[in-house]
Amino acid sequence: MKTLLLSLLCVFVWSQHTEGFTDQQVTLGQNVTLSCEFKCKAAIWFVIKSSARPVMLLRTFGSEEADYYDEKFRNKYSEGSRSQLIINNVTADDLGTYYCIKAGWALQVSDGIRLDTGI
Repeated sequence: MKTLLLSLLCVFVWSQHTEGFTDQQVTLGQNVTLSCEFKCKAAIWFVIKSSARPVMLLRTFGSEEADYYDEKFRNKYSEGSRSQLIINNVTADDLGTYYCIKAGWALQVSDGIRLDTGI
């Protein structure tokens, strides 16, 4: 049931014409750290890439190891402090808009962080 609710939330966010996001310039090959605006211990991260459906990445817990939605994400993404998302060795495939969801009874979705190379 929780997965269904999160999926519906992602579809809702994806379908909105969101202008409330932050642009973050990245250098390909480097690591980048994204901060969840809520500064909470438990957060859920997902990404929306151009012309693609939302992809759930991981859930942070603050003190425990992150819970990955697909094991293939384990080498690419990791949890930083206070619900940060670390993206290792950024490639062009990682460009997109990242969102965090504050977990809890009333889910809150952050403004997006759009990764771009500036080229």
